[in-house]
Amino acid sequence: MIRNERGAALPLVFILSTALFIIGTALLGVSVSQASRTMFQEKKEQAFYIAKSGADAVASYMIDNYNPVTLTEKAIDELNRNFGQEVTLGNGTFSAEIKKGPHDTIVIHSQGTVGNITNQVSLRLGLDEPRANMENAIMAEDYIENTGGFMVCCGADVVARESIRAGTSNIVGGELKPQYKGEFPPKLDFPNTTDWPEVPIGAVINQSGYYGEYNTSPDPFTAQPPSPETFAIHVTDSKDMHIVFNDFKSDKDPTITIGGGGTGIIHIYAHNIKVAGAITIKNSQKKKVILHVRNSIELAGSFNLDGVLLYAPEAEYTSTNGALILTGAMVVNNLSLNGASTVTYDATIANLINETRKFKRIEWSGG
Repeated sequence: MIRNERGAALPLVFILSTALFIIGTALLGVSVSQASRTMFQEKKEQAFYIAKSGADAVASYMIDNYNPVTLTEKAIDELNRNFGQEVTLGNGTFSAEIKKGPHDTIVIHSQGTVGNITNQVSLRLGLDEPRANMENAIMAEDYIENTGGFMVCCGADVVARESIRAGTSNIVGGELKPQYKGEFPPKLDFPNTTDWPEVPIGAVINQSGYYGEYNTSPDPFTAQPPSPETFAIHVTDSKDMHIVFNDFKSDKDPTITIGGGGTGIIHIYAHNIKVAGAITIKNSQKKKVILHVRNSIELAGSFNLDGVLLYAPEAEYTSTNGALILTGAMVVNNLSLNGASTVTYDATIANLINETRKFKRIEWSGG
C-alpha cells in the first residue's frame, strides 16, 4: 500500500512543479513587460518635459527679440532653420517649428526625444493689449495753448480732450479738434531700474541701462561730474534699447545724435526734462526712437526732435520762449507753448507705439 501511495504522489509533484514553472514564467513575463512599460512611460514623460522646455525657451527668445512688426516671414524662416534641427537638452533633444496662426497668433510645435521615444507639445503665443494707431500729430489728454501758432503738415490733426487755444494756425490736411472723444494710445510703463547698476554717460551709448541723472552743470559741492553736452545713442541689433535717465537737466544746448546699424526701437526715458537752452535729437538715419517723459517738460529754448515719437501722456509740457520743431508725433497731458511750432507728422514714427506690443504665452496643448 505504501509503495502504491508513493507512486501516486509522483504525478502530483510533476503537475505542481509544472504549474509553478508556468506561473513563474508568466510572472516573469509580466514583470518584464511591466518594467518595459514603465521605462517607456518614463522616457515618454521625459520627452514631454524636454519638448515643453524647448518650446518655452523658443518662446522666451521670440518674446525678447521680436514684435509683430519685426517677426516677418523671413524671420520665421530663420527661426525654423535655427530650431528645426535637433538641439541637445538634458538627456535628450528637441526640435521646434514656428508657424503663424490666425488673429496675430504664433504656434510653436516642439518635439522632444529620449532614446527612440518622442513626445510633442504645442505652445500658442498671442499679443498683449492692442495699441491704438497714432493718427494725430499732437494729442493732449487735457488742453493745448499755443500763443505762437501751429504749422502742422502731412494730413494729421491736433486733438485735445478739452480746449485748444492757438494763435495763427495752418493745419495742412488736418484740423484742430478740441473736445476730442476718440481713443488715446495706452500708457506705457517705465522700466523698473531698482536692480540696474548705474552706467556712466559716455560719448556713445550702445546698450540698455540706467544712466542716472543727466546734468551738464551739477552742483559743484557734489562729486558728480558734468554730463556731456553732446552724445550719441547707437542701436546695434534688432533688440529694443532702453536708455533710462532720472532727470534730464541742462543750462546749455544738449544734442543727442541717433545712429548705429541695428533696427530695434530706441526708448529714451526721463522723469523730468528741464533745459534752459535748446535740446535737439538728431535722427537723420531714421531710426526708431520713442522719448518717454513721465512728469514734466520745461524748456526755455526750442525743442528740436527729428524723427521722434514724444510719448508723455502724463507730463505737463511748458515752453516759455522756444519753439517746438518736431518730425514724428507727440502725446502729452497739457501743452503750453509760446514759440511758433512746426510739426511734420510722420506715420512711421508715430505708430512705433504698435511695435511696443509683445508676444505672450496663451495656451499649451499636446503631451
